Amino acid sequence: MSISLYRIDDRLVHGQVMTAWVRIYNITKIIVVDDLTTKNTFLCDVMKMAVPSGCNVQILTIAEAVPVIQASGANEKAIVLVKAPATLRALIDLGVVINEINVGNVGAGPGRKAVMRSTQLTKDEFDTLVGMSAKGIHIYFQMLPEAKSMELEKLKF
Repeated sequence: MSISLYRIDDRLVHGQVMTAWVRIYNITKIIVVDDLTTKNTFLCDVMKMAVPSGCNVQILTIAEAVPVIQASGANEKAIVLVKAPATLRALIDLGVVINEINVGNVGAGPGRKAVMRSTQLTKDEFDTLVGMSAKGIHIYFQMLPEAKSMELEKLKF
């Protein structure tokens, strides 16, 4: 499998991923990486039912995801979905090579500030993205494939 897209979206598997990103990239596998989500069997079942036929979904902890991502080849196209920048930082720290990160919806919450219309981040999350960008990872904000994207460097916290 080839990783076509690494996306931060706190909704994980939802309508935009299913109808837009999966179609644009011809995704056949969705890899959800979130330690807490793996423990919620109801949510895991709902996400598995939400994917279109012909598309497989795995819901993994960070530790479980590393070998799956590292073993990716060209036969199957995949998207990696995470809720927060820290998850991608952890994957990188464990040896996963990521060249580009798409940031989508991240909802409001305590200590979060809007950096775009549907994206709110904490200072730590923003700093994590800046740190990954400083290591050469291209980071951009884009809700849908047809929407205009915004480069991290153009945003301020």
